[in-house]
Amino acid sequence: MAFELFYYPIDTKLCHYADLMNRLIDTTEDVDLLVEKGIIVNHLGDAQSVVKMFNGICKDITLTPSPYTEVIRQMKTHYRQPWNRWKATLKRTYFSDIWTGTATFAAVFLLILTIIQVVCSILQVN
Repeated sequence: MAFELFYYPIDTKLCHYADLMNRLIDTTEDVDLLVEKGIIVNHLGDAQSVVKMFNGICKDITLTPSPYTEVIRQMKTHYRQPWNRWKATLKRTYFSDIWTGTATFAAVFLLILTIIQVVCSILQVN
């Protein structure tokens, strides 16, 4: 990092990439997701080592505006919207695989049918 900043201060591609990864990776779950999607390869062994490496690599480094600044801004904006977080939680929790998704769909369908039956029963009594 220091070599690139000293000898190539205008073309700091590695530093900007490391800064982007530093902003992306905060937990071991972040590392696991990036490995699963094929974005990074973990040769360090455990995910915690990768977190420590990326969080420490940009320490005490001041960068010029990054070409990734707009991407980082868009990611933060996307994450701050509650609907996007709710959708991700719903997908991760209730539709993580075909069987969980099918069971969730069947449960919601049965719940709707039960509500319709209750409403019809109430209307028949009156």
